[in-house]
Amino acid sequence: MRFLTDEDYSVQLRAEISKIIDPTADKVKLVRAEGMAIAQIRNHLSGRYDCDKVFTPVPDGEEDTRDQYIVMLVIDLALYHLWSKEAANNIPKHRELRYNDALKWLQDVQGGEAANLPDLTDEAGEAVSDIRIYSLRAQGDNQY
Repeated sequence: MRFLTDEDYSVQLRAEISKIIDPTADKVKLVRAEGMAIAQIRNHLSGRYDCDKVFTPVPDGEEDTRDQYIVMLVIDLALYHLWSKEAANNIPKHRELRYNDALKWLQDVQGGEAANLPDLTDEAGEAVSDIRIYSLRAQGDNQY
């Protein structure tokens, strides 16, 4: 099951453009570009956020609980990857801008900016922090 649905693209992509970008019936190119986009996002978010929860697909007939900003980012990154493969010299300016905006946000979040996403947790359900506090001094050692 895919994280994105074909309907997700209707907000940003007209059907006729979709057919030009990926004319295959089973959307092989689009699915591959989605996979690349999700991997790109995971690389930025996986240290702080539970990417398995972030990228859980919506089962048929159930309420859509996906983060809509993440849906938009996956679409922006996937479409940019498709354009860059098919027509690297003719990428629409708005696609390039949206791609750069997505990368900036991902870099900001990776650098510590907050995001409204499920935290990465340990086996006990406690949030895993990417901040580690440790000491080089053995316990009971009073020498500095």
